[in-house]
Amino acid sequence: MTKRLLEERRGSRTGGGMTVGGTGTFNGVFGNATTIRLLENALSTGEAAHAYIFFGLAGVGKRTVARLFGAALVAGGDAGAEDRARRGLHPDLAEIRPEGAFTTIGQVREILRLAASRPFEGARRVFILEADTLNVQAANALLKTLEEPEGEAVFVLLATSREGVMPTILSRAQAVRFNPVPTAEVEEFLRGRGVEEPALAAALGRGSVGLALRYAEDPGLAELRRAVFRAGSSFGEDFEGRYGAVEEIVARAEALGAAREKEVLASFEEPDRRAKDGAKRAGKAARDGAVREALDLLALMYRDAGAVAAGARELAANVDRLDELGAWVDEHPDADWAGAAQVLGEARAALAYNVSPEAILEVALSRIRRRVLEPFPGSSTSASRAGA
Repeated sequence: MTKRLLEERRGSRTGGGMTVGGTGTFNGVFGNATTIRLLENALSTGEAAHAYIFFGLAGVGKRTVARLFGAALVAGGDAGAEDRARRGLHPDLAEIRPEGAFTTIGQVREILRLAASRPFEGARRVFILEADTLNVQAANALLKTLEEPEGEAVFVLLATSREGVMPTILSRAQAVRFNPVPTAEVEEFLRGRGVEEPALAAALGRGSVGLALRYAEDPGLAELRRAVFRAGSSFGEDFEGRYGAVEEIVARAEALGAAREKEVLASFEEPDRRAKDGAKRAGKAARDGAVREALDLLALMYRDAGAVAAGARELAANVDRLDELGAWVDEHPDADWAGAAQVLGEARAALAYNVSPEAILEVALSRIRRRVLEPFPGSSTSASRAGA
């Protein structure tokens, strides 16, 4: 194993995972029972595909299951080897993280060189990488091996959706779907862990056990949510007030990024330059993820307001803010809450074009202000103005 992949595997030990105990390969993995049975069958029959794409929302267990599946494949029935692989100590199981925003052609070439040779000691070699971070050159470099696999290599590609993967890659791998976990199941799991407000955390997780746990345990994410609510209710403020709310969201996102960078650095006894660079990339990814989560929270907030306006309070995720949402609805009876939520979906798409988070949030809040304060056609206020 080359130094780079060894370091990447070492860094992967700090990544999250969602299991709830058990001793078998997948015992204790939470949710997606049908998917787990499919993978168990591949292991028991020895008929694993040479390439898989695990796709589904972030936090539903794709990466955890990929690591467990990969550990079983490289171990070939050796319990000791499987245990080492689970702990990131097996030379034939490698998890490759992107260098910045993308997995590069240099990284893929290194993987392909290793994939073409015999495993170091295991039954197979397994490479876990993020399919939706492959740049065009890297994806094209991977295609030939996926078309004509050599040796005993298995590729497990992770993606949030099939649409985010190049069709040529998608057609050469077995797609395995990971569905959101039902909220009631997440709540039960959180209650078993002693979480104080399991219903709220489960609802905010939106089908992701990992995200629900973060809401239950990460004070930084709670601070981000408070900043989001402040921004979300700023439609009655002037530009300076909205700008201050935007600055607070960005500051919370920066704090989460800094905390992640510090956490990654702490996993190395004596971090070298590569470790520090990796920690910086992890910090940036956490910051960018926090900005995306802020946009998602804003959209969720306005969808909840729409549910309250429709008399369906039981559908709201922000169960601790129902009185506040009800006050918004009473104050703005003609607001287009669905339109406000839609604005956030468009704003999230703008992140892919490297537009600054401040600019994206400022524009979004200005558009939302119009959706809330300026009644849409057919509203009671519009009708009263027409008759005036």
